[in-house]
Amino acid sequence: MERVKPGLKKKLAHRWHGPFRVKRKIEEFAYELELPDKSGYRFYPVVHVSRLKKVTDLGQRPTVPLVDELSENQRFDFDEELLPEDSWELGEDAEKFKVEAILGDEMSESTSNSRDQRLFKVKWVGYDEPTWEPLANLSCGGLLFDYLRNKKRESRLQMVQVADED
Repeated sequence: MERVKPGLKKKLAHRWHGPFRVKRKIEEFAYELELPDKSGYRFYPVVHVSRLKKVTDLGQRPTVPLVDELSENQRFDFDEELLPEDSWELGEDAEKFKVEAILGDEMSESTSNSRDQRLFKVKWVGYDEPTWEPLANLSCGGLLFDYLRNKKRESRLQMVQVADED
């Protein structure tokens, strides 16, 4: 029942998932688990008893029972027409940092608590010095697509030229 995120080693993965309720006993050493719908778990719900462990502590659980119905005077009343419309506006930093060009890329060195990350050398509009930025800091899909496409073309051209020299 191990799931490992891409780029991480199985050795460091969480060995246990759950907790899950036991639905029923199938055989002497096999139990069927009750998996939540849309949980993202992709394993067969029947598990060998050696792959199960009993949950002894579920942490702090609510002790106050939930109220099924509220009385009319306890309800919060509001008029939906008075609520503001959902709107998204560009922040102040959006105009401040616009990508002019992508000049290069490299893989950063991984440390013990982070995995390799691809950094891009970015020339910003209105700034002289380019900076190295991770992909998460970039909002220039078209420029990035063009840069990666051109880089792939250049590497293919170099491979053809090397093959022609031989």
